[in-house]
This record gives sequence, structure tokens and C-alpha cells, in this order.
Amino acid sequence: MTVAGASVPLLQVIVIVVVALILCALALMLKYSRLGLEMRAAAEDFGMPRLLGVRADVVIMGAFALSGALAAVVALVLVAQTGVADVRMGGQIMLVAFIATVVGGMGSLSGAVLAGFGIGAAVVVLQVALPAEVRPFREAFVYGLVIAVLLLRPQGLFAPASAKPRV
Repeated sequence: MTVAGASVPLLQVIVIVVVALILCALALMLKYSRLGLEMRAAAEDFGMPRLLGVRADVVIMGAFALSGALAAVVALVLVAQTGVADVRMGGQIMLVAFIATVVGGMGSLSGAVLAGFGIGAAVVVLQVALPAEVRPFREAFVYGLVIAVLLLRPQGLFAPASAKPRV
């Protein structure tokens, strides 16, 4: 496909659309469903929802089921793009996702997404801007930027107002 004068493989367009739809569905589920409300309440203060009748085992089971389903979708996208299934294929992605969650602000889905885009943009900019002999170390530069951000704002860039400070 040609998008704004650039040739983009159809698989990339399909992946972007599918991931955007899944992200929207996740945001809507967390905001409007009963399980999403219970998960958000448990993430805020796990004791209070239990006092109000929320079953902790259901919330924990739902969180694990949701994370497993999302991991399966990511694995399918990776296998579709690379054509290879390996035990270690998600390690680097998991590390970047964890860093994006921390930098974006724990408890902020939109913050994690924006931080993920920022980390991806930083990797691409460093790939272009760094001299050829230093390019293999671009991840080290990105992690250095992440450390600097966390030193300046330990709660994350987009932390919700109700977030408790991390120590």
C-alpha cells in the first residue's frame, strides 16, 4: 500500500489496525465493564473493594486471563511479522513494555501507550542520528534516557493524580 507517498506492507497496516482496535477494546473494557471497574478499584486500594463485596479471586483471575489473552495476541502478531516462533521471542518486547508502563505512570493505560510510542520514536531517532559505529548501543542510550526521566519524575510522566508515590 502507498500511504502519504511511502510504500507500507499490507501486513503492517493490518497489524496497526488490529492493535489499535484491541487497545480501544481494552480501554473500553477497563472503563465501562464491571470487571474493569473492579480491577481499577483493586489497583487503587485492594482492601476497600473486598470490604464492598468485590471477590478478590475473580479480579485476580480476570487480570491473569486478560494478560494471557493480550500476550497471545502479541505472539500472533510477532509470528505473523517474523515467521518464527521461539521461546525467547517476547523477552525484548516485555522489557520495553515494562519500561513504558513505568515511564508512562503505573495505572495509566494511555500513559503507557504514549511512553511506548516515545520509546519507539527515540529508538528510531537514535538509529538515524548516531554514528554507524555507535548504533549497536542505541538501546543503552534509550535506557539512559529512561533513567533520566525516572530521576526527574519517579511517578512517571502521565501518572494519574490519585497515584501514590513510589519509593
